[in-house]
Amino acid sequence: MPKKIIRKKNKPTSYQAAKNLVSVEEIVTAQIMIDRLFDVGRREIPPKRSLSALMKQDPDFEQLPKTTTRGPATFKRIA
Repeated sequence: MPKKIIRKKNKPTSYQAAKNLVSVEEIVTAQIMIDRLFDVGRREIPPKRSLSALMKQDPDFEQLPKTTTRGPATFKRIA
């Protein structure tokens, strides 16, 4: 009788955990997402720069135009 393989559910990556904390049509910055990760007790926090770079490549987020040359990039979740 063959053994049944039970798959263990993997822990989401830091980016997936951060993405799950943002609702659709919400406007956020990388710092807001990091603050939320701290609030839910996540120990592994990605740097702002890498989080922002991943959000720029993700089709679920849209980068909003900046009003000034300096300051954080703002993103809007579209899906």
